[in-house]
Amino acid sequence: MTNPLTVILEKNQLKDQNYMDWLRNVKIVLNSDDIDYVLKAPMPALPAEDASIKDHAIYKKWVADEKKVRSYLMASMSNALQVQHESMRDSREILLHLHELYGETSRNARFHLTAELYGTKMAE
Repeated sequence: MTNPLTVILEKNQLKDQNYMDWLRNVKIVLNSDDIDYVLKAPMPALPAEDASIKDHAIYKKWVADEKKVRSYLMASMSNALQVQHESMRDSREILLHLHELYGETSRNARFHLTAELYGTKMAE
């Protein structure tokens, strides 16, 4: 069953300047599916062959949830950002890179602020 909240992500695709709004909406959708833990904790190690059935089940669930989170992230980005992030390992790596690009303290944000300041004119 698909999450009805994905409409939020369709309407609020990540472009250049809406990172914080996009991230808030992604977290809402992931939380409603109970898969937001994938972004908070590292992936468990691959269990050994002789590990318990429970350990294998936990790992399989993590892998399935990671795939779902990655799909939500990728589907809610512009095409250009999808191409840029499609080769990344997992959703945490994607999110880290996006934070570096668009987070509040990112170089990109500072650049746009500086460009805006230089573009302003002093009143006569």
